Amino acid sequence: MKLNVFVKHLLFVLVLAGCCNALAAQTIRFKTDYASTKSSSTLKFETTSYSGTLSSSNTELVLKIKNKGEATWSSKQINLVDISNRGEKLCAEKELVLAPGKKGKLTYVSCSPMRGLFRLEPNYPSKAAFKEDSFFLHGKEWTLTVGGEAFTFYTDI
Repeated sequence: MKLNVFVKHLLFVLVLAGCCNALAAQTIRFKTDYASTKSSSTLKFETTSYSGTLSSSNTELVLKIKNKGEATWSSKQINLVDISNRGEKLCAEKELVLAPGKKGKLTYVSCSPMRGLFRLEPNYPSKAAFKEDSFFLHGKEWTLTVGGEAFTFYTDI
């Protein structure tokens, strides 16, 4: 009886570790400069009116933002395009309006339920499948426009 419980616990831990490994494998990494050899899962950005961090997977983009400007900012005022000017339609999970001096955290997803972010699929059966499909993201230039102010970054895998 005790062996059966032990086997169940061991199986649960193995499945949980496998799920965590698969989720971590689908993290998008960022660089601020194309030539940079270091990438990070979190990108710091700063424009005249906004500052914050950006992190992403193939299914969601998390934006932590501070409104440093004088105008109110809405979560609808965002645009993501790649170097060839192809846009990603982003939908916020909730609408947020930030007054000057305020901070907020938003999660954006693809507006198309059949598509992930950064031209990726929403789900992958394995880490290897994700790596193979995301190969084109290595060193790809993207521009995120927040409230009319843009900053450029590069994706890395």
